[in-house]
Amino acid sequence: MNGLDIIKNKLSNISSKPGIYQYLNSKNEIIYIGKAKNLKKRISSYKNTSSLSNRIQRMVHQINNIETITTKTEAEAFLLESNLIKKNKPKFNIVLRDDKSLPYILITTKKKWPQIIKHRGKQKKDGVYFGPYPSPGVVDKTINSLQKAFLIRSCSDSYFNGRSRACLLFQIKKCSAPCVKKIKESDYLDLSSKTILFLKGKNKKIQSELKMKMEKYSSNQLYEKAANLRDRVKALNQIQEKQSINISSIGDADIISIKKKKNKACIQVFYFRGGQNLGGRYYFPRHEENEKEENILQSFIGQYYSDKIVTKLILINKKVPEISLLTNALKSKSGYEINIEIPLKGKKKIILKDAEKNAEKELDKKINEQANNKYFLKTIKKAFKLNRTPKSIEIYDISHISGDFVVGAMVSFNQEGFVKNKYRKFNIEGKYKRKEITSKSDDYSSIYEVLNRRLKKSSKLIPYPDLMIIDGGKGHLNTSLNILKNLNLEKKIELISIAKGENRNEGNENFYLKGNKLVKFKTNDKTLFFLQRLRDEAHRFAITSHKNRRSKISKSILDEIDGIGPNKKRDLLKYFGSSNQIKIAKLNEIEKVKGINKNIAKKIYNFFHEN
Repeated sequence: MNGLDIIKNKLSNISSKPGIYQYLNSKNEIIYIGKAKNLKKRISSYKNTSSLSNRIQRMVHQINNIETITTKTEAEAFLLESNLIKKNKPKFNIVLRDDKSLPYILITTKKKWPQIIKHRGKQKKDGVYFGPYPSPGVVDKTINSLQKAFLIRSCSDSYFNGRSRACLLFQIKKCSAPCVKKIKESDYLDLSSKTILFLKGKNKKIQSELKMKMEKYSSNQLYEKAANLRDRVKALNQIQEKQSINISSIGDADIISIKKKKNKACIQVFYFRGGQNLGGRYYFPRHEENEKEENILQSFIGQYYSDKIVTKLILINKKVPEISLLTNALKSKSGYEINIEIPLKGKKKIILKDAEKNAEKELDKKINEQANNKYFLKTIKKAFKLNRTPKSIEIYDISHISGDFVVGAMVSFNQEGFVKNKYRKFNIEGKYKRKEITSKSDDYSSIYEVLNRRLKKSSKLIPYPDLMIIDGGKGHLNTSLNILKNLNLEKKIELISIAKGENRNEGNENFYLKGNKLVKFKTNDKTLFFLQRLRDEAHRFAITSHKNRRSKISKSILDEIDGIGPNKKRDLLKYFGSSNQIKIAKLNEIEKVKGINKNIAKKIYNFFHEN
């Protein structure tokens, strides 16, 4: 039975209410999700194939089943459709990609001594949120400047409660040390209130107050206090300098511009909060070649706000086909009025045009990058005599220090570039360590474990690559080939290893293929440079993952106890084995540890039993 027959047979059981419909193929995969004011009428329209585009005709041909969900309103159907598309990523839908949750600044106003922290994810904690910001790095820099300006704490509650003397941040004038009562509670709350006002865009008022105080101190010859205030004003200026266009009248708004060229679209989003430009991000949604800009933009907006707070004002550069439905859906989600505007003149138009120029710039860059990637993927096929041009590549590297904290890294690459949401790190557990190896360091066992763990996972979760590149020599290659052979994947996945040449000089790399065939490139070969870039990215990710693992293991709750330095921490962990064992230890047991006197032992015991 073909797709058209499926539609005809199912129609009699389909409701005429609003809702969403899902088309599934013979593998029970969702290939398309749509919304409708009248489900029966909408699905029935697919019977008239002559009026459908080639893409939709291909989709209809693949339909093997239809599932529907009814809703109370069309707006509710729109929101459900957006959520399900984002979750399932059907191949015939416009899909928002690379949409990681954006970071916010949180000020925990409900606490006696409020703190300023970076927050990502659901906003469940009590306090005031500011953002979103385009990246964690921007948040870190902003918090750093805010601490210089307002001296508000950023430490955890356990660290705060365990202090008996001010930490380094107080010494470098980035905290007022409320933990040891260096500031009155009322004065500290005033600082946290001013931080909130500044983030809400009341910066001129705050800066004016600080300058007046500075001048007063200076006229009274209190030069040290005046200098401190001067540094705080300077910190606030640094935040504003990093924000390009600031328009107080715009309040909270998202600026969304789309640009499409050569069958590819880029969408730029700018975040304005309290009239301040917090920066932005660009997106490359997946869509069919001939899809119209306005359809891509509407689908993007629905999916973008499916898990984000909706701003009351949204500026867009193209009129979307169902602007009334989109507005009502976002109003239904947020619980307040939403305005979606296409400004024709004034400052709003200037900002929108700026976003459009950014989208065009990133789009041109992406198009050129893709053209280069396609070219080099073809040259790789030719250079290594592969069976086919690889569309996807995975690159592997192992990182460790003398066999400790071993981490395997997997980097993914395709025609569009590095695919960061497919990167994976593997903390080596030693399950496959060879018996004849007595040293800690054993790269072959590590790569064996990494590839086993990666390839034994379902290919539906992460499809297998066409090509794997292993950072290593002949031994790494043969170890990897054995795994492919054991898993019956040697015909599906091709394999290359890349080893540093003589004297480990870059540009002298040796490439090995099955049968230990050697391939070398001239030192100025562009394909070599491309392969080095792939290898270097895997190396960078491996080292970063290794450092993070080492740092995580090295960090301990003991670091939060005043008076416990690296040596005492080492002795405690050596004696008890873990922080958890110290936590449940009795006072007399802690006193037995070498280098721990009775006062320190009591401090450790109280830390775990008073908090």
